[in-house]
Amino acid sequence: MAYEIIRDSIRRVLAQNADGEFDVVGYQKRGKGASEVVSKNRLVEVYYNRGDFPKAGGSQNGPYSHNCTFRIDMTAAEPAKGDTATIEDPQSSAAAVAKALAAMKASDLLADKSIDELFGHVYRILMAADHQDFDLPIGFVANRWVDQFNKDEAIERGNYTILTASCLLTCSTEENSEGYTGVQAGDIVDVTVQLETDIPGKAGTETGA
Repeated sequence: MAYEIIRDSIRRVLAQNADGEFDVVGYQKRGKGASEVVSKNRLVEVYYNRGDFPKAGGSQNGPYSHNCTFRIDMTAAEPAKGDTATIEDPQSSAAAVAKALAAMKASDLLADKSIDELFGHVYRILMAADHQDFDLPIGFVANRWVDQFNKDEAIERGNYTILTASCLLTCSTEENSEGYTGVQAGDIVDVTVQLETDIPGKAGTETGA
């Protein structure tokens, strides 16, 4: 369908214009662990989230208007500088715990800054005038718009602080219906059910004079 073509084109446009700032899932050979998703090695994922098909006048055989919503997930990671052993050790002094917590918070701020930078790159690429059609034929995509940027809570994974965020990309297109081609039926199975009242000699059944 048209939305699948648009989804793949969004991925391609982002990957071809990443300029070393991030990787696009689907355009890399393998998944990356947190140790590889650091600094400029940030990840972007694109997938179709939902769609609306407004009913309008015209032919019932299409083409049909399709308002698409794509979700773009972003991931950034920074080395965690917090000393969790010190924080969890009941023998640690208050000063030592405070220092370890401050270092951990610094990692959170670095991850937050990284995700902000990443969204900036994604936004500028998708909203650039020369990418408004996502390199598809003119008229295939209309009304593209980036909306609803949201961040999640930072999490600690091993020696890294990971932060994820997402935004929505909306646009409209047309879907064509080419009909459905049936397949030849196989052997027909008789599924007639014989009710108990149809069996001669059973109570409630007329068996003749």
